[in-house]
Amino acid sequence: MMKSILSILAFGLSVIAFSQDVIERDYFPNARAKNASIAAARYAEEGYHYTKFIQYISAVDSSRMFADTALFFVKRSMMLGDTALYYASESNLGARNYLNIARAKTHTADTIIREFYPMVDIKSHHVFGSDAALNLSNAVMDYFNASLLLRSEDDVPAAEEERYEVLPFDDEIVRLEADEATFQLAANEYEKEVKELSRMSEEIVNDLQLADNEKSRKDLENIQEEVSAQLTYSTERLKDTSTRIQEIRQLLDTKYLEDVKDVEEPDHLAQFETESDSDEIEVDETVPDGLVYKVQLGYYPVDVNIENFHGLFPISGETVRSDLLRCYAGLFYTYSDASKGNDYVQNNAIPNAFVVAFNNGEKISISQAIEVERRRGLK
Repeated sequence: MMKSILSILAFGLSVIAFSQDVIERDYFPNARAKNASIAAARYAEEGYHYTKFIQYISAVDSSRMFADTALFFVKRSMMLGDTALYYASESNLGARNYLNIARAKTHTADTIIREFYPMVDIKSHHVFGSDAALNLSNAVMDYFNASLLLRSEDDVPAAEEERYEVLPFDDEIVRLEADEATFQLAANEYEKEVKELSRMSEEIVNDLQLADNEKSRKDLENIQEEVSAQLTYSTERLKDTSTRIQEIRQLLDTKYLEDVKDVEEPDHLAQFETESDSDEIEVDETVPDGLVYKVQLGYYPVDVNIENFHGLFPISGETVRSDLLRCYAGLFYTYSDASKGNDYVQNNAIPNAFVVAFNNGEKISISQAIEVERRRGLK
């Protein structure tokens, strides 16, 4: 009975995902590579979800069922990654680099899943499933980043592009919302990875102080070098996700405002001032329960001067790692108020600021936040 329920759940989730899998038409020669890259990201994302489910499964047979489904999506993702590489221009080194990294991450996830599949210890499934999921979340980001770089070649005749009808705006909205949710998911995973690598780095530093021979110190220094390199890489990818999220949310702002125009407002008033003499940044404060929004300002050194934020208040910060903060302005209880605050920040202080949503302390996509707001009821 349990297996039947899980099968229905798996099929249902698959149908939901593919109903939103909108692919661009073949506008130009590079579109084949772009379409394949987007589709590879979609399949890798599906594989990610099924490997994440494994962490919550208590029976090995059920875990293997989800692993089987994940392997199907991972295989499709690798095939589409190969297709994207085949059609991508040799001169587009940036896109090809992303595609190669994504292909490698997807292959690593495939290997991990196949290795833990025969294991009989469910804890091993949980551990290795988490590792496979992390590789797939990275692959999703890389495939999407590649698709953004696969634009029309300069020498394509106008008539070539005009032969194809442009996607209806509503279809593009569906794709953008799916992309936004994916990038937010990737950002959350990168954030966890950066915190874990930071913790490992601190432990290695402590172990180095206690090392009693040259060989132990050398081994630890080598490990520290690898961890530091991965920490730098993961931090840069985290910042990159913020750039992608900002671009997408800016495109969707008008649509989101329309979605919430008839929603009842809560009793709480927005906390946002444009002139303040406060000299403190609230670091790692507890985010209020329920749905709230902030305006993300960017990533700054831990000793950043609050004057850099042009009098905005309140300013809060999250520790990303020991030397880096992610800073926010304001605290809002509706998307409408947050959007107005973001407009002010972009026009007067920080052009690449964007709205971030939290639900019970967890970062979520704005499309998810809008659904939470709408459940409050219409006027």
